[in-house]
Amino acid sequence: MRKISLLFLTIPLLLTGCASTGGVVAEDLWVKSSEMSMQGGMTAVYGTLTNNTQQDVVLVGGETEIAGVVEVHEMTMIGGEMKMQEIDGGLTIPAGMSIVLEPGGNHLMLMMLTDDLEAGEEISVTFDFDGAEDITVDGIVAKPAEGGDEDYHSGEMEMDN
Repeated sequence: MRKISLLFLTIPLLLTGCASTGGVVAEDLWVKSSEMSMQGGMTAVYGTLTNNTQQDVVLVGGETEIAGVVEVHEMTMIGGEMKMQEIDGGLTIPAGMSIVLEPGGNHLMLMMLTDDLEAGEEISVTFDFDGAEDITVDGIVAKPAEGGDEDYHSGEMEMDN
């Protein structure tokens, strides 16, 4: 009988080792407000994403009411210049690690804005992941960002952002 009791005490311990510790957590999020964040334009979301799971997770895109297109972008050298482009296959967040979305680096790009986005306004964004549940964050505040506009590269399409 004692062996059976120990077995029942051990099962919950084994199961808790496999449980998710909160999925992906988004912190310190903000969205850029600039001369490009007007209707038809584009902007980006920045902040920190922490993967609290036991496996790698990939940020593959997102959704928001203010943009027609949401993509994961990076800054990279193209033709001797720093250009922005979509990350093919998404951005991997290693198990137990964090990534920073920041101006001049990786970010969540909001394109084809459906309305102007001015400093102080708040938006909601859903982050789409492979390997974890999607998360929706409300109240992401638009902050002004002078001089943070990058060149955009997507095949033949090129524009200033």
